[in-house]
Amino acid sequence: MSPWLLKVVTLLRLLSFMVLIYVGLAWIVERNSQRPDGKVRGFFRLLASPITRVVARFLPPGTSYERLLAVTTAVVAGIWLVLVAVDMALPR
Repeated sequence: MSPWLLKVVTLLRLLSFMVLIYVGLAWIVERNSQRPDGKVRGFFRLLASPITRVVARFLPPGTSYERLLAVTTAVVAGIWLVLVAVDMALPR
């Protein structure tokens, strides 16, 4: 295989892992935050908003934000696992 393909898959794998961590942290903060208008909750909503907006398009209107974060976490984890499998399958 060409080395650029390995680099692209590795980069996508790292990026998806970073997004998984951010969305997972947002989910934890959303579940454990006591104040509905707190700055920490707002920060993590802002941090996760680029990916949650994409996933929200496929969910029915009125879905709770906590459910949206759970689905987003599952989607990003699935993408990350696929990229891990592809990375392991590529010859070095």
